Amino acid sequence: MRGSRGWQLREATVPLVFLLLVSIFVAVQFLATPPALGSLSLLAPPQTSSPRATLEDFRSNVRRATTLLMDAYRENSAEPGLFWSRSVKEKVKEAEALLARAARALDLRDVPPVELEHRRLESTLLLKEVLDRLPLPPPAAIPGDAEVDRSPIPSWTIPGTEIRIVRVTDGPRAGEYLFSGETVRQLESLYRLIREQPDLSGVTADFYDFYSQSPGHLLPPKWYGLIEKLPRPFRVEIEGQAVWQWIGFFLAAGLCAGAVFAVHRLVRRVGRRGGMVASLLATVLVPATMAVACIFLVYVADYQINLTGRVNEVVDEIGQGLAYLALIWAVLKFSNGLAGQLSFTRSESIDAHLARASVRIGGIAAAIVLLIYGASYLGIPLAGLLAGLGVGGLAVALAAKPTLENFIGGLILYADRPVRVGDLCRFGNLEGRVQEIGIRSTRIRGLDRSLITIPNATFVNMNIINLTNRDRMPYVRTVGLQATDSVAIRREVEEIARIVAQHPEIEPDSVQVRLRDVHEEKPKAEIQALITTSRWDRFLQIQQDIDLMLRDAFAASKEADAPAEASNVYSLKESEETQAPKVSTAS
Repeated sequence: MRGSRGWQLREATVPLVFLLLVSIFVAVQFLATPPALGSLSLLAPPQTSSPRATLEDFRSNVRRATTLLMDAYRENSAEPGLFWSRSVKEKVKEAEALLARAARALDLRDVPPVELEHRRLESTLLLKEVLDRLPLPPPAAIPGDAEVDRSPIPSWTIPGTEIRIVRVTDGPRAGEYLFSGETVRQLESLYRLIREQPDLSGVTADFYDFYSQSPGHLLPPKWYGLIEKLPRPFRVEIEGQAVWQWIGFFLAAGLCAGAVFAVHRLVRRVGRRGGMVASLLATVLVPATMAVACIFLVYVADYQINLTGRVNEVVDEIGQGLAYLALIWAVLKFSNGLAGQLSFTRSESIDAHLARASVRIGGIAAAIVLLIYGASYLGIPLAGLLAGLGVGGLAVALAAKPTLENFIGGLILYADRPVRVGDLCRFGNLEGRVQEIGIRSTRIRGLDRSLITIPNATFVNMNIINLTNRDRMPYVRTVGLQATDSVAIRREVEEIARIVAQHPEIEPDSVQVRLRDVHEEKPKAEIQALITTSRWDRFLQIQQDIDLMLRDAFAASKEADAPAEASNVYSLKESEETQAPKVSTAS
């Protein structure tokens, strides 16, 4: 039952789960994620004025950084406790700054934002290992500042390799010499080819191999000792990742999938049966959980398990892409759910429809912004996407021209308000009561109870007469007169006008009684007056009261004339025919 304690607990679980998702998202995105390569504020900018300066400065910075990190690792392993000491933290901070300076020697302009942080660090370490295994030419053989000052060269290639240092020709770093973007893209394959060669710099340890096989960011955490104690098969490399890393990744993926499934079951139990807040949160809970689960999985894979290379790029791209799609899904579901929860006194009025449509359009706009931003973040060309959206939007606009016309007609009906829901109106040769004013069409219930649907573009261009907005309601009747001679007819007409005018709801100055069919044997009189009400039900009641007053007056007149006409059969018959008013028209 909905009122039971178990149901209340399940309903309260929805906002609690939502708050938990928000907390995890904030923690992963802003608190737990470390910067890829620290800050540049601690050291001077890199030397990139010539190929020789770029190469020497890069090797110097990255060699010092890796030396500091290995010293910090050995110090951290020897120290007790679960956290880094101050000395270890300072060494890691200085190493991050050195690696950041070294990474500025790489041309990373073509790297998508989703891969930039990890690619900057990995490419720096890969290039270091590749250069340490190559027989480099003596410094004098590499173009330096003096040679560049005499005649700037467009590029320089390390002899016997495809590693090029090129001069940047445009942008804020124009004139600097950087390792080319093509070189950066080939570093992983170059490293795989040369990793078994001896290190010519004299360093025996392969720092990139140590980095890629250990968890954490740059420096392994304290629990890395447990990984080192695992049997050798758990450290076998598959596609650049150790077996224990694959196991950890699939366990994390299974945990995230289980969380999404559990939230899905919770939402199915609560559904739309809860309150407004719980229902709204329930509509977005599943896609929000998917988004947070994907972001959490990317974080674990990137900064805890430390997947590297192409595997890490694929996980990042798929995870971030699914997260953006889930967020778009959540925005659309939330806007639809919020629009469905909006309630108005007249829920079918144009105000309600426009409010709901505005919420949905706002959700679609937010989803489009997320789509474009997500595509740009994932490296999908934004210019091509916008051009495609522009061409597609034009085609949709041309195909949906009638729909747009009806939508604009609905906006005009909202702005001018010629009629509202519930109003009685006359349009063309039809008459009826407005039942619903939608974005595309208006529905009117005819006097014969038929439902008339008119496109807004057509309805707004018609002559619309709002009968409900009248400040007075017309009373119109045609009655047969009993008198036959002119004097009696005049007295009877005056009496009818007096009877109608004496009703308190009749505007006295509006009463008019005029003869009709005066040349016939039995003339008729047409009564016109204004009833001081705009309510239809009240009008019908007053109209009935006046009709009964006239009927009573005719009946009384008949009884007064009955003795004089008792012997005249024809007169009796004639009196019977005219004893009640004859109604011919009604409003």
